[in-house]
Amino acid sequence: MTDSYSPPPLGVPAGARVWTYLRDSGGPSQEQSVDQQEREIVAYCKRHCLVLARVFRDVARSGGSVIGRDDFMAMIDLSQDEASRPRALLIWNFARFSRDYNDFVFYKATLNKRGVIVHSLTDQIPADDFAGRIVETIISLANEEKRRQTSRDVKRGLKTLVSKGYSAGPPPRGYVAVKVTIGENRDGVPRVVSKWEPDPVLSEYVKTAWKLRAEGKSYAEIIRATHGKLYTTKNCWHGFFTNKSYLGIGKSGELEIADHHEPLITWELWQAVQRLNDASPLRGKTGHLNHPRRVGNPSLFSGLAHCIECGAMMIHSTDKRKQPWHHYICGTKDRRGVAACASRRVGAARAEQQILACVLHQVLTPEYLAEVIAETKKHLDSTAEIERQIQAEKRKLQELDIAIQRVLNAIEKTSSPAAQERLKQREAERARSQADLDRLSLQLVTAVTEITPEAMAIILAAWRAQFDQLQESGSVRDIKAWLLQFVSRIELGYNRVRIFYTYPIDSMIDLTPHGRVTESRSLGPLSQSAVRSIMVEWST
Repeated sequence: MTDSYSPPPLGVPAGARVWTYLRDSGGPSQEQSVDQQEREIVAYCKRHCLVLARVFRDVARSGGSVIGRDDFMAMIDLSQDEASRPRALLIWNFARFSRDYNDFVFYKATLNKRGVIVHSLTDQIPADDFAGRIVETIISLANEEKRRQTSRDVKRGLKTLVSKGYSAGPPPRGYVAVKVTIGENRDGVPRVVSKWEPDPVLSEYVKTAWKLRAEGKSYAEIIRATHGKLYTTKNCWHGFFTNKSYLGIGKSGELEIADHHEPLITWELWQAVQRLNDASPLRGKTGHLNHPRRVGNPSLFSGLAHCIECGAMMIHSTDKRKQPWHHYICGTKDRRGVAACASRRVGAARAEQQILACVLHQVLTPEYLAEVIAETKKHLDSTAEIERQIQAEKRKLQELDIAIQRVLNAIEKTSSPAAQERLKQREAERARSQADLDRLSLQLVTAVTEITPEAMAIILAAWRAQFDQLQESGSVRDIKAWLLQFVSRIELGYNRVRIFYTYPIDSMIDLTPHGRVTESRSLGPLSQSAVRSIMVEWST
């Protein structure tokens, strides 16, 4: 079937110069190849007396992103030149232009602003401008959904391969990938996959490493025993000793398939090493895998508590006595001696109990929450100004995306160190701009959101319920993560503490008119209310 009888693009007279952009994914899909697309477009131009001035082609490139689509980005860049700019861009369909909705809207709008009409030969777009925009949006969203479905199909196909004993990714150390042909693709090309088999040499070193680790040997000892054939640095071993592939388990996402390939270790050996990994950090010696500085200090306030006397970071420590006493001590005093700070050591158990009680029963109360919401909204009255800033940040992000893509193209072509450094700078700028946009978006939501007393009660009850569940689990790290939602800083003294607290606005639940509970998208630490403080004292 030919589409050369499609109507001419609106607003493009006979004899006008046009470009065309051609793309296919390169896979065994039912997409028309770029050669087929080009033949149709050449016929279309002849029929409507259009001058095809330039052809841009991206072969075997996904439409889900502009990264790697060199001709597409070159086309966008060249459209800036008014002298060479065409009257229209012809495409086979909008999916060839982009399958990502945001990319479609941005780059199509960019070309439209430069006076270039983007015309699809096969997508039926109404002549009415308003209706045409609606149909284009629907088509673009449908293309993006199709991309998601394709991605799901690919993942499902990978899971099917794994369930049959094949592997799509590279094997871990100790295995080699052996190519296997399992039929043909729809285009007749042999379908080649791989199976993992033990490496004749490295597999023996793998077995030795696991055996030594189960005996409690250090990473340095294992490196020497394996002659550096597996790894030469200590940082690589943690992932090695938690990799279930050595049990013969194949993985695809969350799917785990037993007996996927030949195991190199036994289940008993695996359990012995995992028990060592899970051992208490307090038992480890310096340099040991489970030393606190390697797995993260298990204390509730590490990295959060500061000395109330001098402001230095407090350190969690344990007395070397028959019954260890866990306490916090000023870091300056610990390093420089008792004369460096007037603070005293603070018992960890009592301080943690007092601070948690304060957060639960004084900070997480309707009165405190209502005050903070009122204070926050008072500073956010000008929604028009916030909306203006949001639009400015969105434009800035779009410009940065284009700049980043240009730098990526330069890196691919030249591998220039200067370009790589420029990419880091641009990506940092984009991260800051995205953070500013998230903050402004949250401010706008906060400014127009009303939280009823009933909703506040639900919010507070949900937060307390989270804490109760975590307390039952006994996980210090999980309790600390919960606490960090509200506490930004702790100034700790012998029998007193100043708690600097805030509220995570993004998780505040609001009641809809129909009584349903909704929750906004998490925006991280930027989505906090203003910080306040409260002083707590206790008897010793």
